[in-house]
Amino acid sequence: MQQFISHNPYSEETIQTYSCIAADTLEKQIKLADDAQKYWAKMPITERASYVTKLSELILLHKESLARLATLEMGKTFNEALIEVQKCTTACEYYASHSAELLQTDISDSGIGKHVALHYEPMGVVLGIFPWNFPYWQIIRSAIPVLIGGNTMLVKPAPNTPQCALALQQLFIESGFPEGVIQTLFANEQQIADMIADERIKACTLTGSEKAGAAVASRAGLHIKQTVLELGGSDPFIVLKDADLALAADMAITARFQNNGQSCIASKRFILTKEIATQFLDLLTERVRQLTMGDPMDDNTQIGPIARADLRDKLKQQVDESVKAGAQIHYVTPQIPTNGYFYPPTILTHIPVDSPAYQDELFGPVISVMVASDETEAIRIANDTTFGLGASIWTQDVEKGKLLARQIEAGQVFINAVVKSNAQYPFGGVKHSGIGYELGAWGIKAFCHVKTVWS
Repeated sequence: MQQFISHNPYSEETIQTYSCIAADTLEKQIKLADDAQKYWAKMPITERASYVTKLSELILLHKESLARLATLEMGKTFNEALIEVQKCTTACEYYASHSAELLQTDISDSGIGKHVALHYEPMGVVLGIFPWNFPYWQIIRSAIPVLIGGNTMLVKPAPNTPQCALALQQLFIESGFPEGVIQTLFANEQQIADMIADERIKACTLTGSEKAGAAVASRAGLHIKQTVLELGGSDPFIVLKDADLALAADMAITARFQNNGQSCIASKRFILTKEIATQFLDLLTERVRQLTMGDPMDDNTQIGPIARADLRDKLKQQVDESVKAGAQIHYVTPQIPTNGYFYPPTILTHIPVDSPAYQDELFGPVISVMVASDETEAIRIANDTTFGLGASIWTQDVEKGKLLARQIEAGQVFINAVVKSNAQYPFGGVKHSGIGYELGAWGIKAFCHVKTVWS
């Protein structure tokens, strides 16, 4: 049976092991969520929002202990963990302030002598399946709009960040959320499949891999249930000949190496127009060479370990296969810590189309550099992928950037900025990067039925 194991990727020590939930306990928690949803939905939205406001206050109060726990369990630097924790409060505050407006009944004139009212009503119990790379933000950005919308949620966290999930669950309890409104479950794959089939669970949301997304979507589809999927990404970072190269190179470090390179929206494919390719590659190499690896709790550390040994080994295999196929290692950090699941920051060039570095998502500190003959080819390369989560374009001609952005197949495109999510705006991808949207008005309505009343 699958276990949930808190394991420090820097010290390589096991901290705590948790068993999966027992079948009878799981049944009780599903029933509790179903019962709680019936009275939670009847509560005024302003009252539901008040619990979220309290949660935001508690998250801020405990930000350092939460950040330390994330660093301990998945290896992100403490400074980045703090940023993640603080970002959680932006989603809480946004939805607490705007949900009543976002879910307000829309009334219009049909034009044929009838008034039409659109009522947004909760679906019921939502199953949320979440990853390890942002163990707080991923849950918060999904759960808060689901809950304020009148649903309840069962949270299944990643097996390697159980303590982060438990710490967040405790804050929900301390915020006064009624029992059963949000519960954390350590469930295995078979239990997840059974929950999706359970008629009391009305919808599912997942952030994770393509494989996991396909499994959940197919199971949910079999039972005619709503899903929102946020999956992988291999985001292009397009640098045009008129870009501010120094700025783009500086931001490239953040774009690729945030969260130790383990972010779905991290830039992974760096597409350079030929006029500036050599110069930009030199600037990029200089900055990668200066990166500091080490203890993620140290304020001076910029790159911590990969979250798990198997993930590090998979990344190594992808790079090795790409080199075997013809890719060249332009730069690799010569020395890395001897303890911990570290992978050296690496720059690959001359990447063959049939290699993993071109076709797959490399989840770690590896930059894949590609050279385009012109802007048209840069867009073609950017779109030559099964993914479509985010993209960034670097040019001093913003109007041109806007025109090119419309040609890119992605859920969001940033001009002269790093791709990131924002509580006010939709976040989601196209192609194999997902189905549906989180955040903003789209996130809170994703798990609402729209009832149309004619009068």
